[in-house]
Amino acid sequence: MPKYDIKNTEFDNIMTLLYRVFDIRITLFDLQEHEIPHFHIKEMSGYCKERRKNCQFNEECIKCDTSNLVIAKAKKNVHIYSCHDGLLEGIVPLYNKNNTYLGAIVFGQLRESGKSAPGNISARLKKFYAALPRFTKKQLRDIGDLIKYLSEYIIENELIKYQNKPWAGKIAVYISNHLNEKITLEKLGRIIDRSATFISHHFEEEFGVSPKQYILRKKMEAAMDMLKRGESVYNTANSLAFYDEFHFSKSFKAYWGNPPKQFKQT
Repeated sequence: MPKYDIKNTEFDNIMTLLYRVFDIRITLFDLQEHEIPHFHIKEMSGYCKERRKNCQFNEECIKCDTSNLVIAKAKKNVHIYSCHDGLLEGIVPLYNKNNTYLGAIVFGQLRESGKSAPGNISARLKKFYAALPRFTKKQLRDIGDLIKYLSEYIIENELIKYQNKPWAGKIAVYISNHLNEKITLEKLGRIIDRSATFISHHFEEEFGVSPKQYILRKKMEAAMDMLKRGESVYNTANSLAFYDEFHFSKSFKAYWGNPPKQFKQT
């Protein structure tokens, strides 16, 4: 089962700030679609607390959360929806640079502007419903987009980080240190005393992409850094084990959308 580390203090600071700014419930769900409870966030609304006292209703809530987390995970983008009880909710899935799913930031328990309480609930529940924050779907989308931008900071600074299996960690280090060589599945297998077939079958489970795609990305990132530091296209191509300058330039443009000379410092 995948595991990950969270820098709790920094992540908690972000969650607390979001709560203070928007005054809505924003929380983190883990890889197994379970809410992580130990952040300083807004409590569950009185309306939802009362509704969830009914076991059958609570089961529907769990099913709704799970199904929409699956949708957001597949979209890899902000997902805004109405829950089974008509409340507005939003999900921002978190993916690291290796395209590995790390969980999701979930926000909501909001009534939609212009909508009234369900007609089949008690007067007590209607009072709780009236106390819910009121938003439009457009406003919720804007909040989702802002959280998505913030999630990029979270990923870039590894406030939440996937724990690779030991063999995968060794391979990642090896690749980073040998970008100047032609890296084959056989070489990677020898590093961890496994076969090339093992690497072929299990690499994507840990890194989110194939070995070829991962190595290319690492080389393209290194190439971009070298060019911005003033290295020549020829030396960059040679240092990263491309066949020649033409092959490198073609691969670079296909990956970044522009030729390498455009990024080279003058």
